[in-house]
Amino acid sequence: MPEKKRGNKNASLVINGAAKDVLHRNLSSYIQHGYAYYRMITDEDNPVDFIYEEVNESYAKLTGLHDVIGKRMTEIRPGLAKSNPLFFEKYARVAETGVPDKFEIFIDTENHWYDISLYSPQKGYVLSMFDDITNRKNSEEALKKSEERFRQLFDGHSFIMLVIDELGNIINANPAASAFYGWPVEELCKMHLDQITTKPPLEVKSDLKKFKTTLLNTFSILHRTADGSLKDVDVVSNTIEIQGKVVFYCIIKDISELKQAEKQLKKLSVAVEQSPAIVLITDPDGNIEYVNPMFTQVTGYSAKEAKGENPRIIQSGLMEKSVYEELWKTILSGDIWYGELQNKKKNGELYWDQAVISAIRNNEGVISNFVAVKLDITEQKRILDELIESKLKTEESDRLKSAFLANISHEIRTPMNGILGFAELLKDPHLTGEEKADFIDLIQQSGKRMLDLINNLINISRIEAGETILHMAATPVNTLLRDLSAFFRPEMSKKGLLLNFLTPLSDSESIIETDSGKLIQILTNLIQNALKFTSKGKIDFGYNRIDGTLEFYVIDTGIGIPLAMKTKIFERFHQVDNPLTRTQEGSGLGLNITKSYVEMLGGTIRVESAVHQGSEFYFTLPYSPTGPAKLPLSSTVMQPPILALPAVTILIAEDDIVCSLLLKNSLKGKNVTTFCAGNGEEALAMVRQHQEIDLVLMDIRMPLMDGYEATTLIKKIRPDLPVIAQSAFTSKEAKEKATEAGCDRFITKPINRKELLELMQELLNW
Repeated sequence: MPEKKRGNKNASLVINGAAKDVLHRNLSSYIQHGYAYYRMITDEDNPVDFIYEEVNESYAKLTGLHDVIGKRMTEIRPGLAKSNPLFFEKYARVAETGVPDKFEIFIDTENHWYDISLYSPQKGYVLSMFDDITNRKNSEEALKKSEERFRQLFDGHSFIMLVIDELGNIINANPAASAFYGWPVEELCKMHLDQITTKPPLEVKSDLKKFKTTLLNTFSILHRTADGSLKDVDVVSNTIEIQGKVVFYCIIKDISELKQAEKQLKKLSVAVEQSPAIVLITDPDGNIEYVNPMFTQVTGYSAKEAKGENPRIIQSGLMEKSVYEELWKTILSGDIWYGELQNKKKNGELYWDQAVISAIRNNEGVISNFVAVKLDITEQKRILDELIESKLKTEESDRLKSAFLANISHEIRTPMNGILGFAELLKDPHLTGEEKADFIDLIQQSGKRMLDLINNLINISRIEAGETILHMAATPVNTLLRDLSAFFRPEMSKKGLLLNFLTPLSDSESIIETDSGKLIQILTNLIQNALKFTSKGKIDFGYNRIDGTLEFYVIDTGIGIPLAMKTKIFERFHQVDNPLTRTQEGSGLGLNITKSYVEMLGGTIRVESAVHQGSEFYFTLPYSPTGPAKLPLSSTVMQPPILALPAVTILIAEDDIVCSLLLKNSLKGKNVTTFCAGNGEEALAMVRQHQEIDLVLMDIRMPLMDGYEATTLIKKIRPDLPVIAQSAFTSKEAKEKATEAGCDRFITKPINRKELLELMQELLNW
């Protein structure tokens, strides 16, 4: 290159003292920090171009240019003037004005950033110190872009985001936080953590101090919103340092709905676990996946035993196959099956379920499970069955009672018809003595028939009330059977029947401890029953010793009993329903009373029979041998003789004129004096007036003053005067009340004359 004139060669660089000091300080600092340095002088031919006069080693290292002294800048960096004209303008301005300049510039031809400081020690000269800041600029640009991306993520994220300093002040918040808390972002950024958390300030301060020592913290907490409501949130807090200060970058998720769902799920879980209903869940193939505790309680299978099994393990095998076919058809179609199933427990015990079974489908509509909710209704079924049975029994009982009342009406009206009818005929003055005697016998038979009916009703009433009293004593069974045979033989002969009895034990061995009256009643009822329904053949009765019992029997050749009636004939009123016995008289109470007496005496009774083949009745009594005995005087078989009356005065207190006349005539005799009173007051007055009265027959129910009160007052006047209560009331209460009033004995109507005379003999010491 031809040598050209470069600047003012004769000009000397003169720098005043102050400028020199500044220049040296800056230069020293830049060089110390590795800055490149060069000095240039303005080109006289081109004022905006400069000639290199001095460079340092850093310049060469930084730019890779080594041989630059005396060369123009445009020559060394030819593209710089075109791409960065501002660069040359700044150099020229500093060289012209002497005013320093400092700037950063990107030289695209070199793809580098430079930090440049310019000084002018004198006009025309430029000192340039510069450093390559490309890496820093790239980092700053990357950081800027990162910050922009962060801001976009921060502001646009659906999660709630807060930045909190180490003192707990909120220094940044995103729009999602504003929407959640209800405060604008600007206001949130002026708030403290205390204002949005439910924790006390000291606890918040302690947490912040603790969080500083860990990079990542996760926790759940309650946060408060602008409207005062509390929300469950999950917090992920990242501890970072910005410009030397610790801050907490918090990502917050609203889990209120999740918490609520968890609570609901927990409630549902507890409800299922504690449910009184059985809950069973299976997979689509019907294999058990879950059972609740009630399943175990009812079936006996533990959850472990049931899991993986098919519900067939509890099937009883007693349900129709069609029930299960209908069940599966229903639930596979998406409908709910309702029904009752009889199942079997682990121990083999049967029970009833009331079940509701349905399918569970996923979001795609595919069946994922089956669920069954079932109630154990075994007890309800039992109660229902009992109610139905009770209803049927009640209806049957009502029907039988209606039939019984109709039969009782018939049984009462029939003898009453005989009594009233023949009593009317007795008024005919033209009757012969023989006719009168026959009519009187018929009236007595009708009266006895009616009395038997009444006695049966009374016995039933006493049995029901638990008032039947047993009189246990040594009873000679052989003697009792012989007397019964003698008693029934005349009637058997009239019907042309044979009567046989058997006593296999000796007389001494046949004496047992029992109630002889009840035993006589039992055998009498059975023999009368056989006699009633046997028209030809024979009747056998007796006993056999079997181990520790005596088994009595009454066997006839009568009409027999239908199979359907065998279990019912011992029930009350059933005689009226038997078509084979409908033509026979009777209340249908005899066998029921008989069964009750047998059971009271510790035995059992049964029957074997078939239609037209006769009947065999058997009953047992405990065989308890005892010493000698005799039958009681009150026995049906053994009757006492009629006693002759000594001289006696009797007061008859009776409001019913017929009953009063009957008693008066029954006691009529040469040595008997009778007084009559129509009520208690009259009876009391007569006792006061007539000291000769030896005994009082006191009716209980009378007008003005009843028999109880009258007896009490009489006993106060004459404590030793015997009083016999006579009443149609037969209850235990009536007898006890009479005794409490002072009555010495009690006799029931209709009054048996022999029984009355026995009582009088006992009380008057005849």
